[in-house]
Amino acid sequence: MDRNYLLSMIKELVSIPSVTESASESLPGEKIFARLSKLDYFRAHPEHLQLADTPLEGSPHRLRSLTARVDAAKKTCRTVLMIGHYDVVGVECYGDIAEHAFSVDELGKIFKAGDDTIYGRGVMDMKCGVAVETAFIEEFAKDRDLFDVNLVMALVGDEENSSAGMRGVLPLLSAMKKEDGLDFLAAIDTEPGEAGQSGAVGPMVFLGTLGKIMPSFYVRGRGAHVGNCYDGFSALLAASHLVSAAEGDPALADPVRGVCQPSWICLDMKAMHTAYSVTVPDKAYAYFNCFTTNNTPAQIVDRMKDIARGALEKASAQTEASYRALLRMGYSGSAFSPQAPSVYTFGELCALARGRLAEKFDAELREFIAALPPGDMRERGIKIVDFAAERSGAEAPYIVVFFLPPWLPVRTDLTKNERDAAVVRAAREIETECAGKYGLEMKEIEFFAGLCDLSYAGGAAGDADIAAFSENMPGWGDIYSISLEDMQSLGMPVVNLGPSGEAPHRKEERLYLSYSLDVFPELLKSMIAKISANCR
Repeated sequence: MDRNYLLSMIKELVSIPSVTESASESLPGEKIFARLSKLDYFRAHPEHLQLADTPLEGSPHRLRSLTARVDAAKKTCRTVLMIGHYDVVGVECYGDIAEHAFSVDELGKIFKAGDDTIYGRGVMDMKCGVAVETAFIEEFAKDRDLFDVNLVMALVGDEENSSAGMRGVLPLLSAMKKEDGLDFLAAIDTEPGEAGQSGAVGPMVFLGTLGKIMPSFYVRGRGAHVGNCYDGFSALLAASHLVSAAEGDPALADPVRGVCQPSWICLDMKAMHTAYSVTVPDKAYAYFNCFTTNNTPAQIVDRMKDIARGALEKASAQTEASYRALLRMGYSGSAFSPQAPSVYTFGELCALARGRLAEKFDAELREFIAALPPGDMRERGIKIVDFAAERSGAEAPYIVVFFLPPWLPVRTDLTKNERDAAVVRAAREIETECAGKYGLEMKEIEFFAGLCDLSYAGGAAGDADIAAFSENMPGWGDIYSISLEDMQSLGMPVVNLGPSGEAPHRKEERLYLSYSLDVFPELLKSMIAKISANCR
């Protein structure tokens, strides 16, 4: 594969400011589509090249995702999927040089780059991988004896946000399997290694990807004037106990095989009011980032219930203790009346509302969701829970546990599945080739910890997991959705093999050329061949 050709394509792709949820996010896909459509193969098989609109929930911008398929010269159903994303994070961190963030040449001057390094937003995360995959499709389209398997490439946007692009192409990939009979042996992502293992540099191969879910809590207290605060129950106090109990709790972490990721981290906690008021807050929410390796959505729901119940009990005990202490100091206001706290799942809350309003509730809920203005999916989901709470008739204080988007299912190939084992063997053969042919040690890592779209290509979630998530996800199917049947039908082994660089999402983001342009493409080509040889 010609190094200068790759370098030129990377620079061209970096020059496109395809920031997530911007008007130009899909422009790289459109450019690549135009590029590939000129090839004789795609002129003869236009149905193998698609630029599809994929839903981008809550955004006014259009999102388009590219799929390109090249069949091997000898007819076969055996297929390898390559995936990648062409959106990038914003450039605010570049400060006064932000105008040059998409110019490899200008940033090279600013950072005094050497011959082996180029700088630019997205240069490693992940427009190098996109360029190499595209070049493979071009090469294979011209010489279909290059591989004895079919190649499908899916390039998407929104990976840096909520993976709307990859979620949107699942039906397209599933249709290739169901209607065209393709047998997907594995999915290869070409994310840079450092994006999946912070602080590590150099050749890396990942045998899976970390999962993520968003445990969320809606707290309902009792409002009261602050002069008679013990008539009320502070939802914000209960929320603070939630965060205090869950934040970083080692018992909530999910280690596997001697490796552990961070425990729960609160991403937002807030009282729900629109204006200043001297009233005890009666509504609040909090939601958390939660990495998963073993824990299922159903198990996490159980943990959430325990945390919620404990937070309500501590808030009640603290309020009662405060009231009794003030009595001894001369306070003569209203007495605090503790009540048994209640905890509901979102599904249970909706059942309460249906019990009161019957079919009217579902009709009103649909109308409410349809009328929600565009915006952040988390904010819209919380509004849906609040809507259901108002109609539930549940007596405060209580907490509702639910999930907010996104959900990325965990995937590992270190299982007893025969095809998973075959892909692991292929990856380890690449490690040996990297050492023997290039004198470079390749690190093997089980989980891509930066989170990536392989979660959906390899999503192996069971029916119980899916039910626990979807039943407790406000706005499921409207403000956020995953084609679960398609995801389950694909469920293929996954591997990430990408270029080398440093500092993803920072202004110093850079790509190391000698490995990324000279070694990585050859290893990727060998990986496809070894997956084919091992998966018989």
